[in-house]
Amino acid sequence: MRRIISYALTLAAVAVTVGVIGLLRLYVELPTAVLLYLVPIILAATRWGRGPAVVAAVASAVAHDFFFIAPVGTLTIASPDEAVGLVLLLFTALVTAQLAEAARHAAEREQEAAVARRSDDLKTALLRTVTHDLRTPLASIKANVSGLRQADVAYSDEDRAELLAAIDDEADRLDRLVANLLDASRLEAGVLVPHKQPQDLPELVRAVLVRLRPLLAGREVQLMVAEDLPLVSCDYGQVDQIVTNLLENATRHTPAGTPIEVRLSADAEVARLEVIDHGAGIPVAERERLFRPFERGGTRTPGSGLGLSIARGLAEAHGGQLEVYDNNGADGATFCLRLPL
Repeated sequence: MRRIISYALTLAAVAVTVGVIGLLRLYVELPTAVLLYLVPIILAATRWGRGPAVVAAVASAVAHDFFFIAPVGTLTIASPDEAVGLVLLLFTALVTAQLAEAARHAAEREQEAAVARRSDDLKTALLRTVTHDLRTPLASIKANVSGLRQADVAYSDEDRAELLAAIDDEADRLDRLVANLLDASRLEAGVLVPHKQPQDLPELVRAVLVRLRPLLAGREVQLMVAEDLPLVSCDYGQVDQIVTNLLENATRHTPAGTPIEVRLSADAEVARLEVIDHGAGIPVAERERLFRPFERGGTRTPGSGLGLSIARGLAEAHGGQLEVYDNNGADGATFCLRLPL
């Protein structure tokens, strides 16, 4: 079906070109009008390939003979010069079509090579993440479990509880990392599709803040909600993940005890969720780079570098945006999520 459509569009482009040449010939004499046929031929070659380009070349030659070469209305040619010109038109058109298709194939190969390089880079980064960030919590869990299993060591209840808490924390860290890797692979494959329903955004944010209370301990977190904020059509779980990643990012990459603000507002077209921290800020040159997979900027804080990449991917899957900018001259950074209304 697609091939039929491409041939139909090719013939339509030739017909339009014939019409344009006919209109121009009413007012001016155009000895080089045949060059206009190169337009549909190149268009067909670059968009649909060699077959439609050949059809465009043949159709152009036949149409020009029928409509513009005496005797008009027949496929016979009275003048040898006109016959030579028609043959040259067909030859030039076919050569041009071949060159245009070769250029199209070269562009496709370059695009495939770029995709392959990107895939290799992601695989390398993934391998680096797996070998380091997965081994670290596993090594800690293994060491703590091995310590607890030693029969000749007597642990106090406090020591035992501390070791179990460390195991629990490292297991949670491992679970988050695996979940991030799965989300990153789904986003890359384009299969993480949001299932949208009207949601109360302030209630969603409050639920995230309650869940992250242990992580946010010692910080003042202020939630500011604009009046008459409408319901937002979104996937609850995915927006929950975005907010979680932004709050975790603000907590892990700013000094302990610094406040965090969450602002919710909307206008006629979009709802905005802003997470504002008061850390060192992010240099302009690094802002876009932070949203790439496995990028962690200049921070020494442990992590996979996937949180912001996943958050932006989920935002874009909703038809929204996730950007970062400074705090109008103040310290820190503002991550702004925009979701369409």
